[in-house]
Amino acid sequence: MKQRLWITLITCLAYCIDRGLWKAIDYLKEQVRVLQGQREKNKRILLNNHQRVRLAAKAKRLARRLLEDTTALFTLDTILGWYRRLIAQRYDGSKDCRNPGRPRISQEITDLLIQFK
Repeated sequence: MKQRLWITLITCLAYCIDRGLWKAIDYLKEQVRVLQGQREKNKRILLNNHQRVRLAAKAKRLARRLLEDTTALFTLDTILGWYRRLIAQRYDGSKDCRNPGRPRISQEITDLLIQFK
């Protein structure tokens, strides 16, 4: 019981000291999960949007230098580009726009215009 308490205490202390390292480990674990999902497919890693979102969100939490050191599967610009697109899609407003463009002219107005000609 005492040993488990010490291990828990040391783990909490290590987490408080180096949070960046824990974030890097979390990102690397996510990369491994993605690779396991792609293992049976082609050599080229093809990701769906959900996987890109997960990786980009984890990567954004890391410092740029740490991200450069830990990213092995994709380039840094690729991952940050996914994140920019993710943010752009979230705030583009296309989901709220039901009828884009100019409103239609009613049939009554159209008939009046035809009468004037």
